[in-house]
Amino acid sequence: MVNTDGLVLIGAGSEWFWSMLQFVIVAVTLVGIYYQLRVSQSANAFSQLGALVEEWNGELLVRKRIAVLIALRAGVAPADIPDAPATAVASYWEKVGALMRAGHVASSLVAEGLGGAEVWWLILAPWVQRLRSEDANPEYYEHFEWTAATLVRLHPSVAFDQAAFDRTLEARITQNQADLRDLEVMRTVIVAPRDPGAGDSDPATSRPA
Repeated sequence: MVNTDGLVLIGAGSEWFWSMLQFVIVAVTLVGIYYQLRVSQSANAFSQLGALVEEWNGELLVRKRIAVLIALRAGVAPADIPDAPATAVASYWEKVGALMRAGHVASSLVAEGLGGAEVWWLILAPWVQRLRSEDANPEYYEHFEWTAATLVRLHPSVAFDQAAFDRTLEARITQNQADLRDLEVMRTVIVAPRDPGAGDSDPATSRPA
């Protein structure tokens, strides 16, 4: 038995030491697990954000955005924007807001890496208000509305008004149309013409010159 200043570390009476040691080990393990979870959650958040950015920049939503913007340029009242493209864009931002509010993606990450909800809420708010009124449901696209307000709160400089949108409408159409052309090019399969100098001989039976 080892006794140092009345403290028993080994043998009878040392139970306090081993209990404390076990507590320390458990505490260290829990701290390690906590940091591993934090790292995993951060990786998942960035992965989720990447998927959202990819979806927003994908061909489907680019086409829907163009349809909304062209309708406005043609003089369609904001409340009367065609339902199909408006629903696609609003539903996208509703999903983003739901993920943010559930804690799956940090609001700061969306503000820094995605953004745009504030502009599209300005565009689609009259359409959303019409839906809410028609169906007497004030909760339609509430996550979308919350997302737009949150991004403005985090970055007041992104606040947008109708005059600013009117000034940039044509440029937005042009940019989205250019993005769409790029997307169409990327999915186009180019078949190279056959080399007229190539022979029909079987490579397995041909001999070098």
